[in-house]
Amino acid sequence: MTLPILPLNGQRTQINALHGSGDAWALSHYANISHPLVVFTSSAQVASRLKEELAFLAPQKNIVLFPDWETLAYDHFSPHHDLISERLA
Repeated sequence: MTLPILPLNGQRTQINALHGSGDAWALSHYANISHPLVVFTSSAQVASRLKEELAFLAPQKNIVLFPDWETLAYDHFSPHHDLISERLA
């Protein structure tokens, strides 16, 4: 499978028909670029899985997971202190 080139700033691209760890494989291919790559996922589980798979497929890259707050904007309580500390780090 040939992957499309990364889009320019402000543009998008979509890759269909990736199965299993195909998304991590494609991202590891794009990890060879010189600037940071930001990936948005549909859930925290998918983000965690991608982080683990990318650590295997692209061990030379620094992969950082930016955790969600696990609270809603209108909740009357704050997120757990560990989450706040991890996001600040």
